[in-house]
Amino acid sequence: MSETYTESCRLCGRPLEYAESGRELACSICGVVQRANVFCPEGHYVCEACHGGEFLTRLPDLVSAMVAAGESSPFRLAERLMDDPDLPMLGCEHAHVAAASLMASLRAAGVAGVTEAHEREALERTACQAVSAYCGLTGVCGVVPALGACYSVLVGGQCGRGPQTRASMELVSRLAAVTAAEAEPGCCKAYVRAGLLETVRTLERELGVVLPPPDPVACTHVTRHPHGCRGAACDWHPEHTTTTTKGHTMASTAPGAQARYDDFFGLAYADGALSAKEKILIALGASLASGCSP
Repeated sequence: MSETYTESCRLCGRPLEYAESGRELACSICGVVQRANVFCPEGHYVCEACHGGEFLTRLPDLVSAMVAAGESSPFRLAERLMDDPDLPMLGCEHAHVAAASLMASLRAAGVAGVTEAHEREALERTACQAVSAYCGLTGVCGVVPALGACYSVLVGGQCGRGPQTRASMELVSRLAAVTAAEAEPGCCKAYVRAGLLETVRTLERELGVVLPPPDPVACTHVTRHPHGCRGAACDWHPEHTTTTTKGHTMASTAPGAQARYDDFFGLAYADGALSAKEKILIALGASLASGCSP
């Protein structure tokens, strides 16, 4: 394959057709025959395994490298993964992005019992239920079972374990609602962002697990959406009047000013005579003493 497209047809870049009924098609890359609802008008079809295969193969190493470099925020991990050139604009590779980012963040945060084996298990469960285009065919975005799988792995959920299974299902029901709110026309990257927000809140509320909060995000993929971006109606669009994180609303910041603030923040909280953790605790104490509250 001489060139790979990541917006529409992987082979020629043409807009894809979405059929109400599936048909038997042979993958233009590996030759596997399967029933599919999404295909290229030029006759190309790319199976789920080949659709984002390059990206999924690299995913574990990408996440490990970022965590080794000190990244522990599930939101920043996800944003960096979503910027990867091998990741299709749409597709359930984003479900793997959500699951990998969350599980890596939990392990980086030192959450008891979370190992690389748990990360692999969450991704294997994700692969069983996250299938591209089925958000429109069944009403379930792949990010929903992906994050449900993470929560289930964390609490030890499985058939026959009522409280754990119920807790995972309750989270999944909320994830279905928050992804549905982004389904006009639907954007996998918005689903990841909204799903992670809901899951991180649930982890803190139900399990006392606190992960780094989200940063303001101005999406850089707005021109790539093959179905048409929602524009300023999306909370993460650059022209949205405020940069919101679904309950954590912050005034928008110009990119240049934000970059300078980020540089200052990094220098101020870098390890020195005091560690970054000690500096954060001092800042927290000072803010509480001055009467600041969330």
